[in-house]
Amino acid sequence: MFYGWKLLAGLSVIYFLAIGLTFSGVGVVLPSMVAEFGWSRAQMGVGFALIAAIYGLSGPMVAYIIDRIGNRKTIFLGGFVNASGAMTTYYTDSLWQFYLGAGLMMGIGMAMQTVIPGNQLIANWFHHKRSLALGIFLSAGGLGSLCAIPASMYIDATGTWQHIWAAMAIGSLTASLISLLVVKERPSDVGQFVDGGSADSLELEGAARKTSKVFRSVESWRAVDALKTSSFWLIVMGGSAAVMGATIVTSQLVLHLTDVGIDPVLAGTALGLQGTIGAGGRLFTGILGDRLDPRRLLAVGLFGQLVGYYFLKEATGPLYVYLFVITFGLGYGMSAVSSASLIANFFGVLNNARLMAVRGIVVTLVAGIGPVGAGYLADVNGNYFLAFSLYMGVALVAVIAVVLMPIPKLQKI
Repeated sequence: MFYGWKLLAGLSVIYFLAIGLTFSGVGVVLPSMVAEFGWSRAQMGVGFALIAAIYGLSGPMVAYIIDRIGNRKTIFLGGFVNASGAMTTYYTDSLWQFYLGAGLMMGIGMAMQTVIPGNQLIANWFHHKRSLALGIFLSAGGLGSLCAIPASMYIDATGTWQHIWAAMAIGSLTASLISLLVVKERPSDVGQFVDGGSADSLELEGAARKTSKVFRSVESWRAVDALKTSSFWLIVMGGSAAVMGATIVTSQLVLHLTDVGIDPVLAGTALGLQGTIGAGGRLFTGILGDRLDPRRLLAVGLFGQLVGYYFLKEATGPLYVYLFVITFGLGYGMSAVSSASLIANFFGVLNNARLMAVRGIVVTLVAGIGPVGAGYLADVNGNYFLAFSLYMGVALVAVIAVVLMPIPKLQKI
């Protein structure tokens, strides 16, 4: 049996624990902390924003650590950083301690355990089935959120908010243990080949590639060369537009729907459902992404998000709310997987962690504009219609750019 599938299962469980449990758990636990300490919503929001910002901006540091000690040890140490942050917050009695534990330490810990090492390992182990592996891996985060929200609510209702942070610490340490038991850096470490093939199958790979609809580079680009191509920045542009749409939805969806008269229960259900459907979209795109050009899938995903925003902008009853949930959820799931696949497909596997780190910084900075801008425009205009229309324009530009994206060619000296 190809060991890559066992590795993928382990990485998916790690992602389930480190992202699904932590991010979703924070959303549940914060109201109880605000009630106890008397913090303002703005102060609470800074803490949540800090987690997301540190998670995205620490990418270069994580890539550097991977270069020095490998993916396995990086994930292992990240669990201890994450658990230390959770326990720091467990014992918090001040705002700065919350920012230190939940914001700084957990942001770094999650980055060390999840997307960057996970993408690098999948790129190392999978070639023809890379998109499928990415889809399975990324869908685990959505499944984690689906499970973590009711679990965290139950813990909060039957215990104290501190117990949720303790559960996060246990989950992070469990992820560390899994990394020690399961993670292998490359197929050669266990006497295997990429995709579970053989030496003979690798010799036939060049001929097969000529008939494939999906371009996969056989050369590993230097990071500096990849950064000089328009294709890399167009991939980043598409990813940034996708994540911007998601951050606006996460932060403003319930407010918008209740503002236009939608029942608060339905509004909250829509937020949860779009995340669940997004997980299905990731898996669906993983299946398609090894057969169809990920550039086209990224364009379709962004267009799905655009259509979702139209339904959201026009929603006055349940029908348009559910249409939004379906189109946006599937669209964002498609965008998330295809954007990550394109970087590995276009530029090879050697420097995937570095390129994903650069992508993470830009996406974090650009996506952060969305919630702030949407909130500001809602305050000025009394509704989100202009904000949603502007995002639809951003998504449309991204769709066109991705459709026109060329396959990069490595200039040999």
